Amino acid sequence: MPSEIPLPTVSVLGTGRMGSAIARRLAEYGYRIILWNRTRHRAEDLASEINAEAASTPIDAIQRANTVFLALSDDLALYSVISTFRRVDGLVVVNTGTHQPLTVSNVKEYLENNGGCYVESPIIGGPKTVMRGEAILLVAGEQHCIGSTHSILEKIGSIIYVGNDPRTAQALKLSFNLLLINTVNALAESLNLAEAYGVDKDTVKKVLGKTVFSTLASKYIDRMTSDPEKPASFRLRLAAKDLAYAVNAGFEKYVSLPATAATLEKYLLAVERGLGDADYTRIFWLSHKKSTNNEEK
Repeated sequence: MPSEIPLPTVSVLGTGRMGSAIARRLAEYGYRIILWNRTRHRAEDLASEINAEAASTPIDAIQRANTVFLALSDDLALYSVISTFRRVDGLVVVNTGTHQPLTVSNVKEYLENNGGCYVESPIIGGPKTVMRGEAILLVAGEQHCIGSTHSILEKIGSIIYVGNDPRTAQALKLSFNLLLINTVNALAESLNLAEAYGVDKDTVKKVLGKTVFSTLASKYIDRMTSDPEKPASFRLRLAAKDLAYAVNAGFEKYVSLPATAATLEKYLLAVERGLGDADYTRIFWLSHKKSTNNEEK
């Protein structure tokens, strides 16, 4: 019988929560994984856990791989890594982070001019969703590039193809994130108001449970009112970054987003007051009556 076709080697650049989840998920399927992270010990620690390899530099990582996944925190990190690439003939680069549309357009042009194949694939869903293979991938790129990565991407979640232009995928991701974060902020404010009049969160949950907001209440109220020191699924400072990117993306197309701009100001204030590493739902604590009283003391 013919031998099975070997799985491609995959490099993951950026081993934060999302990059680590992608690496763990693909390692479970037997892919050879190469890891790089700016803080090297994080890549080395993860490599030892999942039987992967750690690279010393981004170039070291991509030279050992057929496909590269980028899971980088912001535009600056993305530009910093991509600018180290030179000729990358035949390399397929999949960008999973949340970035500004103009940024990913520039990155696509840079990589293609250097022989690479670029796939935009921002992810809706957190690390746990990725680990279950239930994330939503908003995929944009040339069909021949996407085709070469399809079998890998489908291990992470459901693929929604949104065209060739990477800006489309990022605009859709930012549209989703601004809706999510604005909604969470509105829920936090509604809780703050109710509690100011002596209505406890369980009563709010009971009422909302009988309305169109039942899923929202059951998923987020306990999470947002828990201790800010608890581990974050999505850090508040990154939520602020995404809101800023959404406002900027709107500006580029002459679209005003006043509600999002107001929420951004609140999230920036929360970062300034030390909540940056808390879960983004814990914006609740910025305006909470008890928190305000403690500050006044």
